[in-house]
Amino acid sequence: MTPPVRAMTDQVRAAWIEVLGHDDFDDDTPFIEAGGHSLKATQVLIRLRRKLGVRLPNRLFFDHPTVRELAAAVERAAATSPLA
Repeated sequence: MTPPVRAMTDQVRAAWIEVLGHDDFDDDTPFIEAGGHSLKATQVLIRLRRKLGVRLPNRLFFDHPTVRELAAAVERAAATSPLA
């Protein structure tokens, strides 16, 4: 894993921990299996949007339900759609 993606993975994981209230999951655990649901997914995306200043559509989370997948998708989104 390259350093920028690793850093993004750490940020996504931190947002999950904050929203879920635990760290009992790994980077390949689907959010729902970690105890998440749609409202909590939205809370994760809001935190990432604010922290990173990037546009992240809600569907992004459901298309990329693990920390590893979401981090890679957010990394791509950050490269193409920063907030103005």
